[in-house]
Amino acid sequence: MNPDTNFSHLLVERRDGVLEIVLDRPEKLNALGIGPGSSREEISRALALADADDAIGCMLIRTNGRAFCAGGDLTGAAKTETPLDEHLFNANIVAFYAAIRAIHKPVIAAVHGMCLGAGMGFVAQCDIAIAADDAKFGLIEGRIGHPGATEVVPLIGAAWAKFLILTGEIIDAQVAQRIGLVLAVVPATELLASSRELAQRIARMPREAVILNKAGINNMTDAMGRAAGRLTGRAYDSLTKSMSSRARAPDGRRFDEILQAGGMKELKRARDTQYTANWLPPSKPACD
Repeated sequence: MNPDTNFSHLLVERRDGVLEIVLDRPEKLNALGIGPGSSREEISRALALADADDAIGCMLIRTNGRAFCAGGDLTGAAKTETPLDEHLFNANIVAFYAAIRAIHKPVIAAVHGMCLGAGMGFVAQCDIAIAADDAKFGLIEGRIGHPGATEVVPLIGAAWAKFLILTGEIIDAQVAQRIGLVLAVVPATELLASSRELAQRIARMPREAVILNKAGINNMTDAMGRAAGRLTGRAYDSLTKSMSSRARAPDGRRFDEILQAGGMKELKRARDTQYTANWLPPSKPACD
């Protein structure tokens, strides 16, 4: 297995030609930090090291704890006050996504539990996502006036992206598969074995062909407009983020003031006063 230990927020294991990158902040529900030394920086570094390792043919992203990723770690982010602050904040996130897309070898995400906000943006950069049947997805940051939908538009389309960011509603794994966010849904007890098997299969394929086929598909989608759309969407993300300090809860308080005064627990309590029940009906169980 040969574990690597030079990370603070990750566990990294080599297994049968696959590098497993395990997000290991269960107490934070694996929320993604930002800036030097953060989980985002470590993920980028781990992927780049694996990409340069001839013994590795595929990377598998998974997490410890009860959630894949609860979004961005707002408590660790510096307060933004000027347009330049907003630009630099978004530039950091853009650089993280670009670093994942720059990886030549395939990257698979194995998603269980909650996958929210920045977690969905993260998954959208991976080549293939497999979800446990207990997985839940949502762009919940829309409820507090933040952006977050642009990266998923090419995967799920405009209507679903609008629904998720405009309502902040949570969808289950079956809906996520139906709209193209994940490739397959498996029982939670089988997620690790199933995703490992897929990663190991890819790692056994002719390495040069795998890299070139991935590059060909990515370049095709960029030429079809994904790259240009990303540039346009990100400009509006910066604008939306610059307005987020004005976003208010139903009781009139600003969400950023609620976060500073009461932390994430109070922010969630205020956010949840918008609604408690989903509008979208739950998925019906799959037929045997």
